Amino acid sequence: MNLNWSVTAEADLDLGCMVSTRDGIGTAVQPLGGDFGRLDAWPYVSLDQDDRTGETSDGETLRISLEHRRQFTKLLVYVYIYEGAADFRSLGGVVTVGAPSGTWRIRLDDSPAGATSCAIALLTPGRDVLDLRREVRWFTAQPWLSNQQLIDHAYGFGFDWVPGAKPAL
Repeated sequence: MNLNWSVTAEADLDLGCMVSTRDGIGTAVQPLGGDFGRLDAWPYVSLDQDDRTGETSDGETLRISLEHRRQFTKLLVYVYIYEGAADFRSLGGVVTVGAPSGTWRIRLDDSPAGATSCAIALLTPGRDVLDLRREVRWFTAQPWLSNQQLIDHAYGFGFDWVPGAKPAL
């Protein structure tokens, strides 16, 4: 999964993935908190970088190890505005989801007014693969809940969230 947006947007968008495994362990792989994960060790999900400006032509790319698919109970890929914009509508953001069954793009400019995060795709174990379901479920910021908490509550991960900030560049 890949996230790109317009360099002229002057906003910081982030791609992330909530991970839940059969042994009851879970985490969020995302730039906020600095958990970029690993493909070769738990959580078997990795994010390549934190593109804070949209200047990187590759954007942010999230990968999931299919070799360990039987360990997952669910994975949820999401995108959120870290800073610099009130919503997605003018940022030129696009999330590209690539899977063995094909590729699809989600244009974030199609969001409703005020939306600051979006659940992109839900992955759950299938017989021999991870079943991928397109979500495109928008969330609007709340003063008492973070974007991640809103998404977590909607999808039942049950994580304990603490406030965080990215280190200065």
